[in-house]
Amino acid sequence: MKNEFMSDREYEKSFVDFWGIRSIIARTLTEYGLKPGVSVLDVPAGHGFFSYEVAKVIQRGEIHAVGLKNDLESFERFSRSLKTGPERYYLDMITYSVMDAVNLGFPSETFDFVVNFLGLEDINMTRGKKGVKKSLSEFVRVLTYNGVIQVTLCIEGDEPDQVIAKEVMDYLGAHAVFYPKEFYVQELEKSGISIVAEKWFHTHKKMTAKQAEEELRFACDEPPKIFNDYNVTTVPFDELWDKFSSQIKAHGMAYYSDLCVLIGRK
Repeated sequence: MKNEFMSDREYEKSFVDFWGIRSIIARTLTEYGLKPGVSVLDVPAGHGFFSYEVAKVIQRGEIHAVGLKNDLESFERFSRSLKTGPERYYLDMITYSVMDAVNLGFPSETFDFVVNFLGLEDINMTRGKKGVKKSLSEFVRVLTYNGVIQVTLCIEGDEPDQVIAKEVMDYLGAHAVFYPKEFYVQELEKSGISIVAEKWFHTHKKMTAKQAEEELRFACDEPPKIFNDYNVTTVPFDELWDKFSSQIKAHGMAYYSDLCVLIGRK
């Protein structure tokens, strides 16, 4: 099925609600033991949206979210947006810590679940492929025996809008990319994880030229500021847009159209 253009309203909401996929993944993990009382680590947790969905599923338990300083600030803004009552209860289950994913400050075999939603892209931006490998090794280290690890990846296909998205991200310069699924499987298995499930979610969505221009302008301007401690650099927006705008106007640009969820057990 080919991707469809998002409406401007859908594009504005997409980052926060993500078509309910975060919630679906959290509920799916109940098949693998996610239940009240378990301890969960979400890393890298970004704004904390996935941690929140996990909290709603387990109802009672311990969730630690880990990110960089700017992630904590984003989580605090998210926290202020929630009202009292059940929304606050689930949020209060989450402890957010500033920490580097390549060197987690937790003892070995601490968590029953280690999860993330598209966070490995940020690790690649700040730490490169070696950092992704080290982070996956750290995820496994802090996981209890028989514990479950879940990672969500964006693996774009071969439609013109998907090819454009891959080429744009590669040219951008911030290393905002995911590697082939096999790379993550190999690294997890090398660390002692057995992959027990592979699930796919398809948004079938792509950006219009106007939306892509907004997205790419942000991608060129903001990551160097957000990740300034990690020497993240990007090409100037005008250079990027001059190179790809005609293709984007003709085909659109995919927006996380194919998500792969790997679930493994230690």
